[in-house]
Amino acid sequence: MDRNSAAASDAGFSVVEVMIATFLLALVAVALLPALLHGLGYSAQQSAVATATRELNALVEEARETPTCTTLSAVASTNSVTDGAGQTITTSGSVGTCPAVSKTVKISLTAVDTSGTTLATTTAVIYVP
Repeated sequence: MDRNSAAASDAGFSVVEVMIATFLLALVAVALLPALLHGLGYSAQQSAVATATRELNALVEEARETPTCTTLSAVASTNSVTDGAGQTITTSGSVGTCPAVSKTVKISLTAVDTSGTTLATTTAVIYVP
């Protein structure tokens, strides 16, 4: 009868076993931490790229809604927008020669961050009546 009661009391984990398991889990967590931090940085960069792309697309649509030389010049001028993380994104561009008669005009736009890194670029052809 003493054997059965002794076997029943030995059925659980000891404190040492729990400590070793906790230590091993901590080692795995520490090993994965750099990957997690890299993923967070990459996510922030991709968020800035998405914001820059949306802004450039909005500028092209603005140029297409009112296709005049004045609008094209305004769209290509330097503009700033702030993304969700508070980073300033600056857009600028160039416009081809505005026609005297109805013709297409090429517009190129670029979005850069505060460090000067190019986040997005686009080129569009706008019909100016």
